[in-house]
Amino acid sequence: MSSLLLLPLSYLIGSFPTAYLFGRLFKKIDIRNQGSGNVGGMNTYRTAGLLPGALTVIVDTLKGMLTVMLALSLSADQPTIFACAALVILGHNYSIFLKFKGGKGLATTLGVFIVLSPLSILFIVLCAVILSMILRDINTAFGSAALFIPLVLGLQHEQWSWILFGLITALIIALKHIPDYRAYAQGRRNFLQNK
Repeated sequence: MSSLLLLPLSYLIGSFPTAYLFGRLFKKIDIRNQGSGNVGGMNTYRTAGLLPGALTVIVDTLKGMLTVMLALSLSADQPTIFACAALVILGHNYSIFLKFKGGKGLATTLGVFIVLSPLSILFIVLCAVILSMILRDINTAFGSAALFIPLVLGLQHEQWSWILFGLITALIIALKHIPDYRAYAQGRRNFLQNK
């Protein structure tokens, strides 16, 4: 399979609307109109229950894993593998099947890194845990932890190609967390003003 087919296929795999389908299947709801409106595992758990939420996280993680494994099995070069990894996350965040709405990319990114760089997951999760304790807001913490991806990959792999891939991944995730950053900043301002 040529990269001309592999790249759009990666985006389509990412676009598979897991949370939307499980919301319909288990609760007959449109997840885009429930809770936060995010098409991901956490909102599915909050609005549809534990089982559909857990299944959503598992399938979304598998999307990332299978895409990278497919690229590796076809002996794609490193730039193509990185492009496929970025596109599967992008597809999840902006699904073509949901009018370019989607999740925040955390589970799919986890799947990508399970295959590409499993050790980096420990450091990024550690950053997220520390930020959660500081910020006391899990959504903002995980969105902010993504900004450490280029640093973690750079320190681990010591190649500019990994740093660039990390920057692109961090940007894709951070863009979807902008509402969380704004909500946190607004809540923080209100807290300080009322002290």
